[in-house]
Amino acid sequence: MPFAGLLALLILLSCRGGAALADAAGLGFGIIATSASQTLLDAWRPLLADLSAFLGESVSPRIYDDYAGVIWAMAAGRVQVAWLGNKSAIEAVDRAGGEVALRSVDPAGRTEYYSHLLVRRDSGLADVETVFARAGRLTFGDGDPNSTSGHAVPAYYLFASRGISPRAVFKRVVSGNHEENFLGVGTGRLDVATGNSVDLARQRQRYPGFARDVVTIWTSPPIPSDPIVWRADLPAGLKDRIRAFFLGYGRAAPDKPATRLAHERKILAALSRSGFEASDNSQLTPVRIIELYREKLRLASTSGPDREMRRKRLETIEEQLRRLLAMQANM
Repeated sequence: MPFAGLLALLILLSCRGGAALADAAGLGFGIIATSASQTLLDAWRPLLADLSAFLGESVSPRIYDDYAGVIWAMAAGRVQVAWLGNKSAIEAVDRAGGEVALRSVDPAGRTEYYSHLLVRRDSGLADVETVFARAGRLTFGDGDPNSTSGHAVPAYYLFASRGISPRAVFKRVVSGNHEENFLGVGTGRLDVATGNSVDLARQRQRYPGFARDVVTIWTSPPIPSDPIVWRADLPAGLKDRIRAFFLGYGRAAPDKPATRLAHERKILAALSRSGFEASDNSQLTPVRIIELYREKLRLASTSGPDREMRRKRLETIEEQLRRLLAMQANM
């Protein structure tokens, strides 16, 4: 058997064994390194320790430098639950047997957040139009290709809608996580970069020296809050217990002592959250629509010998958009 076929078979077998792996060896919980790995681990470990105690089995945090890593790990059965962005959740659902289970609630009670374009206050870049006018002299900090707020949303609203790509207009493009982009702008290493409202609030607290220096000049339409995704093949009883833990975490209950409630809320505050609410794959619809529009714009502006292939793909995209837009209208 060719190596590629053997690898695909091994991943398929790993996927089928994912639920059993969760029962036998505990849960692997995937975390994306949107900022410094140790910082994220320090923030998530207390919550996952509480989850472990609630479930009565081990829950192991596993941090990944990029979204592709955690998606592969879920497909291979190395993680059973993961904190993802909406775009990476699409990949997990479509390619790794994932299923959206929950989404986070921010400290103000919102279940949405925003993508931003960041610059230094003293940069002279007061708005998006000025950025594009000077783009040939600027270094742009893009996000991970599978990041919703760091890449997909700005790529559509700022670039695809104008029929351009960052690499075609900026002097230099650098990809990084949200913290790297914030620090890049703060130190002047980057002229302009993507970010988001949740991470920006956290970074301004963590790096107060840059809190005033880094400002936003563009804010996207609202984005559904980051989801928690689990493998769809986890046992139903385990899903129920995981869901019950997250839905009750940080919320008052008649049998919950005040000290316990304060403990949970302190942990959530370190994660810039006030709790979680139930969700499902339908929350991915707005980002699926953005991704299809981006591909449509790219194909419509492309020329070459594969004209018939592009035509067929455009027809497929139009049909998918009609279906998704109808779903969105009924949400």
